[in-house]
Amino acid sequence: MKRKAAEPPGNAVVLVLGAKVFENRLSTTLQNRVQAAADYLRAHPEAVCITTGGQGRDEPRAEGDAAKQALEALGVAPERITAETRSRTTLENLRFSKAILERAGCGPAVTIATQGYHMRRACMMARHIGLAPYPLYAVSNPYALPKNVCRELLATMKFLLLNRKG
Repeated sequence: MKRKAAEPPGNAVVLVLGAKVFENRLSTTLQNRVQAAADYLRAHPEAVCITTGGQGRDEPRAEGDAAKQALEALGVAPERITAETRSRTTLENLRFSKAILERAGCGPAVTIATQGYHMRRACMMARHIGLAPYPLYAVSNPYALPKNVCRELLATMKFLLLNRKG
């Protein structure tokens, strides 16, 4: 699931896709996405970031806010991070982030921080709404891979069925 991808342009904005937040910590999935983004942002000091995700019924706070705070704790300057906190789905993560990019006058190039099992669908959705995605692979939990791959297969089929052109 991990392919060699083109290096994103220097002006690509990092999008950290949302994932579960617990009372006292990020889920491992979100923590790994944040870590991948922090590593990238350290290597590209001119890059900025959008953390995404609203607050689910069973979450103490919005995923975007929690990821922003985690990036700051890893040494990323707050002014380099914008938190998008309304989205509930991957497609909303991307749509709401695109609106932030457009208001800021940024181009469509984005570096998407997510796990390999989720990357194909995330990039497909990004292209669908007019973004130019580049993958930034976060570490995956190998024990959860079968469940996550099945979930992604179903979610991809749903997206393709509901968003057919023509």
